[in-house]
Order: sequence, then structure tokens, then C-alpha cells
Amino acid sequence: MRRVLTLGIVLLAAAPVAPGKRAVLSAQISPGKLARPHRELEGPLRCNRCHAGGRDALPANCLACHADIAWLVQRKRGYHAGPGRANCASCHPDHAGESFALIVWPGGSEAGFDHRQAGWPLEGRHTRLRCAECHAAKFRVSPAAAKFERRSGPGWTGLETTCTACHEDPHRGALRENCESCHDIERWTNTPGFDHARTRYPLTGRHREVTCSACHAAPRLALQTDARGRPIPRYRPLPFGECSACHADPHAGRLGAACARCHLTTAWRTPNAGGFDHDRTRYPLRGAHRQTTCDRCHDFSGRAGARRSPPLFAACTDCHRDPHAGAATLAGKVVDCDACHDLRAFAPTTFTAARHAATRYPLEGAHASVRCAACHARRGATVATVATLVMRPASARCIDCHRDPHGGPAGRDCAPCHSLQAMRPSTVDVAAHARFAFALDGAHRAVPCAGCHKTMNGSFSASRTCAGCHSTPHGTQFAARADRGACDACHDTGVWRPAARFNHDRDAAFSLAGAHARVACDRCHRPGGPSVDRVYRPVSSKCESCHTGKS
Repeated sequence: MRRVLTLGIVLLAAAPVAPGKRAVLSAQISPGKLARPHRELEGPLRCNRCHAGGRDALPANCLACHADIAWLVQRKRGYHAGPGRANCASCHPDHAGESFALIVWPGGSEAGFDHRQAGWPLEGRHTRLRCAECHAAKFRVSPAAAKFERRSGPGWTGLETTCTACHEDPHRGALRENCESCHDIERWTNTPGFDHARTRYPLTGRHREVTCSACHAAPRLALQTDARGRPIPRYRPLPFGECSACHADPHAGRLGAACARCHLTTAWRTPNAGGFDHDRTRYPLRGAHRQTTCDRCHDFSGRAGARRSPPLFAACTDCHRDPHAGAATLAGKVVDCDACHDLRAFAPTTFTAARHAATRYPLEGAHASVRCAACHARRGATVATVATLVMRPASARCIDCHRDPHGGPAGRDCAPCHSLQAMRPSTVDVAAHARFAFALDGAHRAVPCAGCHKTMNGSFSASRTCAGCHSTPHGTQFAARADRGACDACHDTGVWRPAARFNHDRDAAFSLAGAHARVACDRCHRPGGPSVDRVYRPVSSKCESCHTGKS
């Protein structure tokens, strides 16, 4: 039946018809003029281009012509792949005249179209773009665009949903094509979806504070540039196996490339306590050096005049100031610090009293226990003083170091009276005292030095007269004598009583004779008061002065 109908249409179209009747006949075959986009299909001989196969075959015939839509529908992409859109004629009726608009936008216009119906919602900065900015020919890169045969009108197909379909890939394919896995649609520079911890190089310590470009746009990478001459950051591949891949090695390879063995990412100067072993270097740390911080010896700042790394260490003075200013010698030769000091501490020195015996001044007696600084400290020295110690202090005389407590004449030495064991007691004994102006005899031999020499801070010169040390118990009774009452006229140094040198017959006006020779002194010489022990002069020589006539 279809073949008969088709043949009839063909025959009618081929039969000669008058012009007036031809329009009537055409109206009987076609329901109306085709829309302008389909005008090349106008005419009864072209009906089969769309209607072959009947009404059910119409959608397939449409897709056969609109190959770009067919490509999308087959892949379930785009607006036409949505539910309820399989019948093309339901949305695009034709034969309604040349001016009939085949496309009726949902929402009333291009700008009002809900882009979610196309399978790709507009978000972020995309919502502020005009349709033509994206649906431009330069962005229509999918195979669907190649199947778009029309030469006029906008091209709504052929766009891809990947970012790189419209935007230049700054990573040059080194990263995944799905930009949204790292970047924000609103701002390219935001990367809320990126977590460096999920990469092969998690960021730790100070690396967390470094900007991306500091690593990925570093000049050392010999980067390519874009059309504007700007360097294009490189994200893959990047070397990161060792710190030296990014950082200059301040050790110039002397300690190997494994920086993490000695350093931490929290701070370059923070040593990895569990990784670095100074014993493996040419200078193992011993003694007090174990407590020294690294930066006291090593300086990584690169400042002008900074210490070298590794520092010099052949001599102690490579690091430490010489407090002796080169004056420390042994056997006439300048020596290094370790000749007198060890690594435990600078003080006390290892130069013992026994070693001092080899010098010009051996330490003997109490000097063996004296602190070194007591003799060798430079008076008034400060930290800024070049030499804080006097290595060879004057030592010819005791007063070169010690103050003379006796205030004697300059040049007097202490050795004749004192020994090196101690200042007290003095080495002067009774026999040695005979060398002085006052030899000790009699009771003076048992008197302690301080009994006559009252103070060690004053002069040791003592009086040579009895009155210089002793007070007279006789007052002024003997002042009229020629010797003015000199004690030694009657007394000797052996004992004060009795007066061994006094002879009553010779020295007094009253000679003791007869029974008087046996009378005790105090029977005649009575107490004289608080300042006079006995009255010796004047005493009456009359008999009745003592004798009363009583028997």
C-alpha cells in the first residue's frame, strides 16, 4: 500500500500541471511550508528525506540528518538525551511556514535556559558568562562538532565538559584532567580539593608554609613559558627524593646527600637528635662539647664573616679566645690549651702543683693549695681584656704577692721569720730572738709573742725597757733615785719576787743587822693604797716607829 501511495505521489508530481492547479496539488500533499532551516527539503520529491518509513521512523530520520545530535544521544549526553525527548516532532514541528522557529527555548530564551537540563549545570564564575562566550567555534572540540553540517546559526553542540576543553592546561597534562578535583570553580587559585598529604611527598614542618610557586615555579626547573612569556609551573615530575633536589647543600657534598639524617623539616638548625652522630665526623664531641649547641660552632646563615661549616678545629684557639694572649709556654715554647686544660671544663686547670715544680717557682707548703687565679689573675681584667691572666707573676719576694702586716721597710723579706707552711706560728724561737736587739731570758722566754707584740697589723718593734711593757707597782717612790726607779736595779728577768738584785744593806738607808735580817719585808713595809702595793719610801728608821715597848 505504501509503495502504491509513494508511486502515486511521484506520478502526480511528474505529470504536467497548470501553475494555478500546482499550488493546490502541493497543498494537498504537504501540510504547509517548511521552516527556513529546512527549505532545501521543500518539494514533494524530497518528502522521503524525512518521512520515509512512516511516523515512527521520523526521529531516526531526524538523527540521520542531525548527526551531531545523534552522536550525543547515543552517548546519553546533552539535552536531547534527556527523558521524554525522543520524539523530535513534539518539540520541533515543521510545515508551519518559513518564519516558524524550530527551536523553542525552555525558559523563554537562551539566557533563561536551565543548563542542568543539558547535563552540565553552570556554577561559580560560569554563571556570569554569556552563552556565546562558551559556545564559540574555538571551544567546539568534541566529535559532535565535526558532525554539525549546517553552515549558519549558532552551534550549541560540540562542547566538552572538561575544563581543558575551554581552558589552557597550565600543568601541560602532568596532572589529572579533572581540574575540579583540586580547584574551585569560582577562583582558579583556590585549591580546596587538593591535599598534599595524599601525594607521594606529604608536606611537613616548614614546608607547610612555603608557597606552591616556590617549589613548582623555581628557576632551577628550567620552566617553559606561556604566550605572555610567564613561566609555566611544573607539577610533575619533580625530584624530591633528597633535600638537595631543592636546596643548596651548605656542606658541598662533604656529608652526603641524605640531609634528613641530621636535620628536621621543622627548622634547618634543629638537629635530628636520633640521626646525626658527630662521632662519624673528623671531630668527635667529648666533654663539655657535648652540651654545646650546633650553632655555637657551625653557622649556616651565609653572612659575611660568618664561621665556616665545617669549622676549623686543629687548635683550641680556632674556636676559643686565648685568655693568655699567647703567653702560655712550657719549656720556653708556646703550647695549645690542652697542655693545661681538658675537654671537661676550662677550669680547673690540669696543670697541677707537681707540674709547677718544673717551673721557676715550685709550689711548696701552703702555696700548693692556693687557687691559680689568686696568683695569676690580672687585676682589673674584663672579658674585653686580651690577656686576663698573668702567666709569670713576680715571685722573687713574699711581698710581691703578700701585704706586709708589719709595715716594715721596703725590701724586707718574710722568710727569716715565717715558713711556706703557714704565716702563723712564726719560726722565730727564743734562740732566734737573740739576733734581735732584745734577747729573751728569764721569764721572758715563756711569754708568747703577742704578749709583747700586741698586733700583727702594726709594727713589731717593742720597747726594750721594763716600763714599756710593765706598769710599776711602786708608784713614784723611787723617782728621786739616780736610776729613776729602773726595775732592773732591784729585779731580774727570772722572777719579780723577791727582788733578787736589791741589797738592803747596800741600797737602803737602814741596814738589816741582827734580828732584823730575819724579819719579813711586809712587817716593815705596809700596803700603801690602790696605786702603791707597799710603802718602801719613806719608812722611819727609829725603833719606836716599829717597836712599842711591849714584849
